[in-house]
Amino acid sequence: MNQPSLIEIIISIKKGRAIGNVGRIVAIDGPAGAGKTTLANRLQENIKDQSIEIVHMDDLYDGWQNSLTPELGKVLDISICSPVSKGKSFQYRKYNWIESKFGPLLDFTFPEILILEGVGSGQRVVRKYLDELIWIDISAQVGLQRVLQRDGESIEKEMEIWQMRENFHFVADNTRDSATIRIDGATFI
Repeated sequence: MNQPSLIEIIISIKKGRAIGNVGRIVAIDGPAGAGKTTLANRLQENIKDQSIEIVHMDDLYDGWQNSLTPELGKVLDISICSPVSKGKSFQYRKYNWIESKFGPLLDFTFPEILILEGVGSGQRVVRKYLDELIWIDISAQVGLQRVLQRDGESIEKEMEIWQMRENFHFVADNTRDSATIRIDGATFI
């Protein structure tokens, strides 16, 4: 794998690929624990000349059981990516993991760069909008250990089931092979 530097990734994002987009839309996808949020935050910290909004997929999932569904794709497509691609503001409801329900509708102003980060952010339904689809590789074992270290051992069973779900999703959606940039999460993050 040819490992790009952070600077090379930023240059590629700013150049853009999607035809007709007013702003840039980037998805950072890959298995749990790969470093997607870390990369999104590093991009935001290092791109100072453009407004950036990060949408975390964890905020869009409908809990553990109904996360990687067609409904998620509709939210990404209709409520978020389509408006941003046209230079418009966007909105979505953020999932409350404690109360197990979605909160009120949140409004976001048009960002010059929109970063979608998390499992399912680069799914097929939104690829037509993407300037970059960044895939971060990580082994299942390392990813699981990172998540448990970050979020606690109490979610181990849910994470093991989640890893099976995300793997099925990635294969069915051909996410990894559709990436425009691939990163080794064991060495990059």
